[in-house]
Amino acid sequence: MAKQSKFSPWRYLVLGPLLAVVLTSCAGNQEPRTEVPIPDAGEPELARLIEAALQDDYAYDKLAELCEAVGSRLVGSAGMDRAMAWSAESFRTAGFDSVWREPVEAPYWTRGREWARCIGPVAFDLAISGLGQSDGTGPDGIEAEILAVRDMDELEARAAEADGRIVLFNPSWEGYGKAARHRVGGASAAARHGAVACLVRSATGHSLGAPHTGMMRYAEDAPRIPAAALTVEDADRLFRMCKRGLQPRVHLFMEAENHGMTTSYNVIGEIRGSRWPEQIILAGGHLDSWDVGTGAQDDGAGVVLTLAAARQLLQQGGRPSRTIRIVHFTSEELGGHGGRAYLETHRDELDRHVLALESDSGSYTPLGFSVDADSTTVARLAELARPLAWLSPGDWQVRRGGSGVDIGPIVREGVPGVGHRVEHSRYFDVHHSRADTFEKIDPEILARNVAVIAGLIHIVAEQPPGAPATGVAERFTNDSHPDGGH
Repeated sequence: MAKQSKFSPWRYLVLGPLLAVVLTSCAGNQEPRTEVPIPDAGEPELARLIEAALQDDYAYDKLAELCEAVGSRLVGSAGMDRAMAWSAESFRTAGFDSVWREPVEAPYWTRGREWARCIGPVAFDLAISGLGQSDGTGPDGIEAEILAVRDMDELEARAAEADGRIVLFNPSWEGYGKAARHRVGGASAAARHGAVACLVRSATGHSLGAPHTGMMRYAEDAPRIPAAALTVEDADRLFRMCKRGLQPRVHLFMEAENHGMTTSYNVIGEIRGSRWPEQIILAGGHLDSWDVGTGAQDDGAGVVLTLAAARQLLQQGGRPSRTIRIVHFTSEELGGHGGRAYLETHRDELDRHVLALESDSGSYTPLGFSVDADSTTVARLAELARPLAWLSPGDWQVRRGGSGVDIGPIVREGVPGVGHRVEHSRYFDVHHSRADTFEKIDPEILARNVAVIAGLIHIVAEQPPGAPATGVAERFTNDSHPDGGH
């Protein structure tokens, strides 16, 4: 159960006037943006903020920098060092009041060279991507017959056949959760029954020949065997061969190596509030990425969206009433170490965090927010965010749900958490693969997401603390909060 927070910040937010926003989309990435008059409906500052965000190319240009001048950003790599420097400089040039780094102890893993080949009864190359934190095969590689199973249950039923073989998990696509379960725990499950290596079908529903990597974990009660992802096409082919009794044999070679822990950093930029600076609105995404692709959707987009949103607040409103803290987290991909480190560093000031927002679903059509808080908080936030609904041509919702891996630790301690929701039907097509690259970013949709995030932060930042409608006293003069926490 989550720890009870000392207060419930949303009891001090009152409902403001609603803004009717009429937004029309531009067709095609190359067309100039249409000037869309946005009626202010009593909220001229919010209207100006949204209009400016929709017309601004800043986020698109910054994401191009991150993906193409910085590149992939695996923790411990030169790319991640460049990214942390890029992040700090971006905060400074955007006009943030304070910029700093906080150390995070995180795993250091390298991929090295890798390849795999089916050597019989028909010879063909396999496209693989070693799983993060997997050990390597040794210099000679591993050669063994494939045991192909759909899932963990089938492995257990056929456990006697696993000894000395390479186990292939080939689950049908039923969403990311089931696929990730086999990726994370499949190697240890197979090793308990004597398998010498593990292959898993990539976690995607649509494939064009790109393997999708991701983190795995070794259990303490099983030998450590190498693990890699196969493309959907190769996994299906080997699976069908096994079903026909062809007994495919594979040679696997991986130079992957775990180097222990290293020091990485969360990079933080802060805009000090003009009226209630002691109250913090946190927003962010994770700066690290896998070493395949350039991490455009995961999570370069989230990093840039939250940076650009805060910059718009400075440019259009001068200075928000509450403090805005943007965090570019490290080591989300290798286990969420940045989020846990933030909690430990800032545990004593959690009662000053009004809200935490995370963007880690890519930049697709905005659909609203998911809120990890009590039902009253969800309802109030849905009402406050209603003026932003017209920014979405899709099914806009503000509903109860998860918020994000990086803010998860402080949300579990009672800080209301918000996840940035987008239409994600194509997200897992590129997720964790070499296909996650910048040219797939739509500048119009990216700008729309900046507007949505900037709008929400503005609305929350400007709500007056304490109001007759809430029936409670000023925030920092009352320690009794019967509806606090979740």
